[in-house]
Amino acid sequence: MIFIPPQTLQPLTNQQKEDLISIYEQDQNKIKLPGRIFSHNTQEALLIVLPLVNLLLGTKKWKLFGGNFFNTKVGYRVHADTGWSGESGVWQTVVFPLSYEPTATADFEKNRLIIFNQEWKGKSSFFLKGGHPSPALDGATPYSSVYDYTDVRHIVPGFYDSDIVSLCTHLDKQNLEGLTIDKSFIWTPGVPITFPRTRLHASTAFHRFGFKQKLGLSLFFSPC
Repeated sequence: MIFIPPQTLQPLTNQQKEDLISIYEQDQNKIKLPGRIFSHNTQEALLIVLPLVNLLLGTKKWKLFGGNFFNTKVGYRVHADTGWSGESGVWQTVVFPLSYEPTATADFEKNRLIIFNQEWKGKSSFFLKGGHPSPALDGATPYSSVYDYTDVRHIVPGFYDSDIVSLCTHLDKQNLEGLTIDKSFIWTPGVPITFPRTRLHASTAFHRFGFKQKLGLSLFFSPC
């Protein structure tokens, strides 16, 4: 198993993109949370993107660990999609941007997904340095919360990247201490993004840069 560095993949066809959006829209069992709506029809979605996944990871060399459609009105926290089955079961994430709803003042350059150089080998987590344990947050998702970055690999203590701070204004600045950018991808509907599941990543504060919401699909893969 070789981790594939952060990169964009061959664009979806318009039909593939529209079919994925349709799967999300037709789901009658969406999970609605403040600022976000989730759908878990990932098996149906996987059939549409199967050729792309096989090209990326190799036929019969992977299995789907999980994932979801997400329609969000607010930016995402710094997090890692490592799951909870142990380091040997962690391989690659693929995110499929599907749509966004811009306003007249939308700054498209600032609607991004940031992949950091930092890595995490523990279970799926939010990274909240400077914050305090929140039972409500910790109990709402399968993600735990990390308040001490000692075990985050490649962290740069005391360092703040000015680009990260300016793009992630939805987060407490202390959450961003020690993080550095590997890749910063503009959220382009139909252009998939892949990166190792061990990597920390976050969205920008797109809702503060002129976007009402965005829709995407995340799929998490493990080796067979």
